[in-house]
Amino acid sequence: MPKPKVSLKPFSDDEHFDASASLRKWRRLNGIKQEDLASRLGVSQSAVSFWENGRERPSANNIRKLKGLMAHTVRDELAIERLFVERQSGLRVLCDFDGIALVATSSGFKSLWPETAQLENRWAAHHLVDEARDFLLDEDHARSIRSGEIGLASAVSHRITDFQVDSAVKCRWHLCVRRYGYRTLLDVVFEPCGAEVETGITDIQYLG
Repeated sequence: MPKPKVSLKPFSDDEHFDASASLRKWRRLNGIKQEDLASRLGVSQSAVSFWENGRERPSANNIRKLKGLMAHTVRDELAIERLFVERQSGLRVLCDFDGIALVATSSGFKSLWPETAQLENRWAAHHLVDEARDFLLDEDHARSIRSGEIGLASAVSHRITDFQVDSAVKCRWHLCVRRYGYRTLLDVVFEPCGAEVETGITDIQYLG
């Protein structure tokens, strides 16, 4: 099997903002009509419609405005999500797909992998190893995650990062792709498994 294509380029620039994948959902969740959003941005309602249908792409300036509006409404949602994850004794981590920056880690995760847990709010992509690296840094998978085509994935790994201080514990991990405004977050839970279980990416669920 050919080795997956990988890229260590950070995923945080405006070229990856997909209005058609995230704008409509954010607008409806927050009860904002196309006309109201268009008025806030100083554009026509048809322009917003074209963005959501993928017929046109917002300008760089409008992308920045959209991100600002989305970030304002997403902030409270993420604050609650962080608290929810941090209070859990199991192995769970929430991370931003842009650069694979850790957003929150459970108390169980911090206890087992304290060095990795220190990556909160820092890019972790270059620390990924084995199955986590092969899946998350593969260009085709990354594209499918951003477009919303991939919803779930599972794998078995000895390690997820290159920190040798942290314990190497064979785990089965399950990843769910979640969207908060324009942000794509990865919700990952880990289950320790027996030594006889083979490592590797075991399942990828495509939507639609």
